[in-house]
Amino acid sequence: MWSAARLWQVLVVMAAMAALATLFGPADRWWGVDIGATGASLFFLSVAGLITLLALRANEVFPEDWSLTERRSWVGLLVTALILVTFAKFIWVLAQVDPVPTRIGDLPGRQLYNLVVTMVIAWAICAHLLARGAGPVVEDERDLRLRIAADGAGDLALSLAIVGCVVLLATLPPTHLAWWLNPLVLGNVLIALLIARSLIENLAMVTLYARARR
Repeated sequence: MWSAARLWQVLVVMAAMAALATLFGPADRWWGVDIGATGASLFFLSVAGLITLLALRANEVFPEDWSLTERRSWVGLLVTALILVTFAKFIWVLAQVDPVPTRIGDLPGRQLYNLVVTMVIAWAICAHLLARGAGPVVEDERDLRLRIAADGAGDLALSLAIVGCVVLLATLPPTHLAWWLNPLVLGNVLIALLIARSLIENLAMVTLYARARR
């Protein structure tokens, strides 16, 4: 019988592969199978399995010596990575539309937003279940030091990304600049930058915790 940790890993891989199939699956059926719809169904089932596993065996999913912050950072890293890929796919879809919609109701790829909403809700539930299984939480000096360092890495990444966007906008020809300055495009790009910052912060956090245990 599989341990809770192994089952968690399998479900995470299934959820990631299903999400990628949903995002990048071919429009045409393969041997009569709709890859996108099948991937979406498997993704929702995998997420439900992950939440159920945390609800029943939260203390067995991660190593005992991992703090609550580190456990949450690993979950956040996985979720933000998938959300960022989803936003990149959405912006690519938006780039194929001419003219660019000016109303939210006219945006293409609405199912991608449903995927993002599902991930955010699952993220919040997982964070709550991890905290419930951890009992009283007291951060020591090491946790605070690592948190400050991870926040700094996220802030630096966001600053560099903003500078890069400014340089990009300053060098684009007017025909391309109009597309990037469309309110809906710009809004999604800004959201993607914030998600990227969270991704870098979580990545820095899990990296710093791994180095601290050596």
